[in-house]
Amino acid sequence: MIFISLFVGIFLTSLTGTVIFGFWRAAGFALERRGEIGLISFLLRVVLFFYLVPVVFVCLLLWTGAFADGEAGSFLTATPLLIQVARFLAVVWLVGFLVELVRYMLQQKVRRVEKNISMPAGAYWREAVGRVRERLQVTEEIPVYELPGCKCPFISGFIKCCIFIPKNVEDEEEMEIILEHELYHYVKKDLHLKKFCAWIVRVQWFNPLVRRLVRQVDVWGDSRCDYYMCYESGAHWDMKDYFDVVLRHAERKKSRLRFYDSMHMARNRREIQRRIERMRKVKMGKGMRRASAFVLGACFIMASAVTSLAAGGGLERLYQEIHAASMEISYEAEQAAEDVEEYARDRAAYAEIVKGDDEVDLDSRGLNIYEWDVRAGVVYETGLFWATKGDEISVAVSTSPGKSKIGTGLDCPDGVLRGISGTAPLSGTFTVRQTGFHRVFVENMESTGISVAVTVSR
Repeated sequence: MIFISLFVGIFLTSLTGTVIFGFWRAAGFALERRGEIGLISFLLRVVLFFYLVPVVFVCLLLWTGAFADGEAGSFLTATPLLIQVARFLAVVWLVGFLVELVRYMLQQKVRRVEKNISMPAGAYWREAVGRVRERLQVTEEIPVYELPGCKCPFISGFIKCCIFIPKNVEDEEEMEIILEHELYHYVKKDLHLKKFCAWIVRVQWFNPLVRRLVRQVDVWGDSRCDYYMCYESGAHWDMKDYFDVVLRHAERKKSRLRFYDSMHMARNRREIQRRIERMRKVKMGKGMRRASAFVLGACFIMASAVTSLAAGGGLERLYQEIHAASMEISYEAEQAAEDVEEYARDRAAYAEIVKGDDEVDLDSRGLNIYEWDVRAGVVYETGLFWATKGDEISVAVSTSPGKSKIGTGLDCPDGVLRGISGTAPLSGTFTVRQTGFHRVFVENMESTGISVAVTVSR
């Protein structure tokens, strides 16, 4: 149950996040033409929320009754085959997760080495930081380090942030452009988003689209900085001068380690050209009205939620089919070598029969699941249900401990319990002989109490 819950939760969260990421990409193409960089960035944060929070998974648990007695359906109900598959997937996922953790530790080691070999920036840089912090109203001290071999400036950290810059930058305007760009990332909490992205990648490493998600966080975080620097900054930077500095500090080669705790000023020249074109479109385009942007954002969130719930409902039905199929496979494999005996016994022959009042809905799309603790020699029964002569009722029973001796079948209107006996897991399809009210029963033929899980379907 724990393994199945873990993987269904992770998979469903990754699935719904990916669906909404696709919506965001489609909406982003239209919004980019109108220069709505802020709205695109906001919607991207909504996508991150669905990648992080298993909203649909929790809704499904509440919807299907998995938090209650488990009788509302088969969602997250285990079978021997599902448990084996879940354990295998647990090993595979754990190996991938550990690989990601090793990469994380290597990244942290590289960061520590970079900090150890770097030197605190000189007086000119400290004065420039003071002026930029005043413009951006940043009260925290953000140290600046000169890193040997650094080509592209970047800001790194989560709780304690610092800025790494190349050596030999002496132009005062260039200093302030670099610092204002990096500190704007700090003001907008882009490093927090990158930290969330890092854990999404580690936990959902099997989904190749999560790395594209991280890339988009970088792209639109930089685009929002570009917009601020070109159109909103109190320093009123000229677009040409600003992007000249960005191009000057573009990375020339790709790092083997993908860092998720930092925001770089410029990744490569191709991406910078796209950023320049984006800023030109912003200048020429007509922005949306605030009310229109609000309505569009609300519609995006509602559409994402509805689609996610629909995907969750589809997964629930798929899980029911897998559950039923895996039960049949498990029972056929177990019973192939076991002797199953048919028997019929009068109701009065039993010392104790515990009759339940649970509803048995054979017309529902789902399965009827029951879990009981049955004492030795006692018969437990479901609630009453109506069946017509010739109907077929399928019953499957698993026990804990396994391979317990049990009997199961139908308690018929004539007062006779007709069924089969054998070693659990036990399953059978019973043909109704009389029209009337019936119950499904399970008899504990062991000398000690057992727990049983019973599945009933038409």
